[in-house]
Amino acid sequence: MKRTLAVAMMLMVVAAGVSRAAMKGSADVVTAKANIATVTAKAGERVAFTIDLDVSKTWHVYAHGDSNFIGVDLVPAEDLPLTDLTAEYPAGHPVEFFGELVHMIAGHGQIEVSALVPAELAKGEHELQFGVTVQACDDKTCLAPVDLPVTVKLKVE
Repeated sequence: MKRTLAVAMMLMVVAAGVSRAAMKGSADVVTAKANIATVTAKAGERVAFTIDLDVSKTWHVYAHGDSNFIGVDLVPAEDLPLTDLTAEYPAGHPVEFFGELVHMIAGHGQIEVSALVPAELAKGEHELQFGVTVQACDDKTCLAPVDLPVTVKLKVE
């Protein structure tokens, strides 16, 4: 009896480990990467770059500003040395999902980023850090949202 109980408990532990390993998160099916490693500008100029989103086949994310689900969002680090940050998000394509009109991004999308290098920013290299918030879903489930890290170097001349 004790042996049977021990074997059953061991099987439960193994099954729980397999179950956790099988669980995916949004970072497993979505990537975000800047299209350029370093941007160069003089103090007082604007810089621009693109962040590429790639969503695995059968998955999608929601467009920025979606009122029903968590949409794509660019979140700058608190110590970002830039000002007047603007982001233009992919529009996505309209789809009816559970009776609601939503805008989905599947496959590939781009966030166009622009910002002002402050006149007082010291010459040299600075690190620009962002998080790209996404929540990946398929036709049956949604994964936990995540902030995908994106870093770009800024060289101030």
